[in-house]
Amino acid sequence: MATAEILSIGTELLLGQIVDTNAQFIASELAKLGINCYFRTTVGDNKERIKDAFLSALKRADIVITTGGLGPTADDLTTECIADLFEVPLYFDEEVFAHIKKLFASFRYNMPESNRKQALRPEGASILPNPAGTAPGVLWQIPENLCTRIGLIKSKLPRTILTFPGVPRELKAMWQETAFGYLSKTYATGTFWSRDLKHYGIGESALAEKYAHLLNLENPTVAPYAGNWECRLRVTTRGETEEQAKLLAAPVIEEIVTNSGTLCYGFDDDTLDSVLGDMLSQRHLTLAVAESCTGGLVSERLTDRPGSSEYIKLNVVTYANEAKSKILGVEEKVLAAHGAVSAECAEQMAIGIRKLAQADLGLSVTGIAGPGGGTEEKPVGLTFIGLAWEGGYEGKQVNLPSRHARKDMRLRASNEALNLVRLHLLNHK
Repeated sequence: MATAEILSIGTELLLGQIVDTNAQFIASELAKLGINCYFRTTVGDNKERIKDAFLSALKRADIVITTGGLGPTADDLTTECIADLFEVPLYFDEEVFAHIKKLFASFRYNMPESNRKQALRPEGASILPNPAGTAPGVLWQIPENLCTRIGLIKSKLPRTILTFPGVPRELKAMWQETAFGYLSKTYATGTFWSRDLKHYGIGESALAEKYAHLLNLENPTVAPYAGNWECRLRVTTRGETEEQAKLLAAPVIEEIVTNSGTLCYGFDDDTLDSVLGDMLSQRHLTLAVAESCTGGLVSERLTDRPGSSEYIKLNVVTYANEAKSKILGVEEKVLAAHGAVSAECAEQMAIGIRKLAQADLGLSVTGIAGPGGGTEEKPVGLTFIGLAWEGGYEGKQVNLPSRHARKDMRLRASNEALNLVRLHLLNHK
């Protein structure tokens, strides 16, 4: 089976100025082709280090795919480094240069002289066309004599270098137009297929323990992951076709879904807010939200998708006690006796927003997001959530760890609020 390595080039990546979404895209595309990717390397704009990274990658992988370093400036070194590594001259491609000049003319810009370097390629390499920009890449199936020249051991499969610019839009266009077809024809021997089973209400270690008997499987494989106060199990299979891979994964996915029950809330790109939105829409129910400590985050998440006006009636942020009283009808005696951060206040907020909006459901969140404002009786992280419906009410107290930053407190509190509504809808048909 073919192996690939992704080489991301650019000092800005090492400084954290840019998030490397290109490597993520390439890795997912390689999985579709059944090409293993065991290493991803990031290197700055330094000629010797780039050459070292190329040599290491070529010793480990059949295919080296780079992103970045194809621009017109002095620190764009990818093409030059490839030529230096294999000790071949750079060839000036007149056809590519004509294309670059044509692009600048279409933009009504004068082409800087520095853009000439984008028409260079190592002698013997082919151009990887860029239909969306001025920086073409290189597609080079390296001759065996050149591999021997730099000390590479003979491989059963050909070695190939593919270079892409750092602009994601351009990379994706080049991938779809040329690279995917080449790799599919030359290296593909099957396909990988993955499904993420999203969980909420259980930690990563507990989830791993629950499914320990599945974690040592070889095909499919099962792996736990954590992030954003939730966790997931990723089931990955390899098959000759995608359909075969899905069939191999089906029994394991069914086992997890059945045994996890309401802990498993969705798949792949699902989020708590998207799943809840679908549930509300399918049941023709409306929701109104009153927030305090989350400052509108629950509302933002629920309305950050097209069609949310179908199920969202009214959302308010009532931070001050006066707003809770005047807008939502929270009784002053409740605020005086129990405070704004209390089960009693959350209940009246939920009932009040439901009544005000004339919605099917009223959701409230009130708490102490920190870092200050906590007391021994009511510490930072204490949160109360309320959910009201016709003839009923459900409340929940959550004690979030006080060590988290304010934005993390708000995110986790919003998760708890969304999940409370989701579970209510599952339990009340």
